[in-house]
Amino acid sequence: MFTFFIMFGVFGCFVLFSSGLLIKDAYSHSLFNSSGQRIGKYYVQIATDPEIPTTGQYSKILLRISSDEVELSDVPISITITKNDKEIDKLPPIVVTNGHYEFDYKFPEAGNYVFYIDLQDLYFSGKTITYIFNLSTLNPFGYIFYSLISFASVTPFVIISVIYFKNRRDRKRRIAENQN
Repeated sequence: MFTFFIMFGVFGCFVLFSSGLLIKDAYSHSLFNSSGQRIGKYYVQIATDPEIPTTGQYSKILLRISSDEVELSDVPISITITKNDKEIDKLPPIVVTNGHYEFDYKFPEAGNYVFYIDLQDLYFSGKTITYIFNLSTLNPFGYIFYSLISFASVTPFVIISVIYFKNRRDRKRRIAENQN
C-alpha cells in the first residue's frame, strides 16, 4: 500500500511538471477594468495596469482579441497612439497569439490618449478594421487622492476599535475595584 502512494505521488509530480512545460499562457477570463468594442465578428478589449495610468511611469497595456468569446490566434495588428489629434507613437505591426497581447508603455504627460488598433481581418473579410479606445492618465499627485480615500475608509474602523477596547478595559477595571 505504501508503495502505491509513493508511485502515485511520483506520477502526479511528473504530470504536474510536464504540463507546466507544455502550457505557456493561461487566461481564465476577460480583462477587468477594460473597455471593449465589437466590430463585425471581432471583439477587442483594452485594459491597463494600474487601472489609471500615471504619467512618467510604465503602465502595462493589455489587449484581448476574440470572436464569439473564443480567443483568436495569429491576428496581425498595429497600434497608433495619439494625443490632441497628434500622433505620439506608432508601434510596429505585431501578430497577437492566443488572443492576448500586452506591452509596457510610458505616458509622457497627463491627459487623454487615443489608441487606434488596426486589426487585419484575415479570417472573415480580408479588410483592416480600426478600433478606437480612449485612455486617460493622472499626474503622480493622483496617488494623494488614493491615499486620502484609503485613510478615510480605515479611520472609522480604527476609532471604533480604540473606543471598544478602552470601554472594555474600563469595564474590567470597575469590576476589579468592586470586587475589592
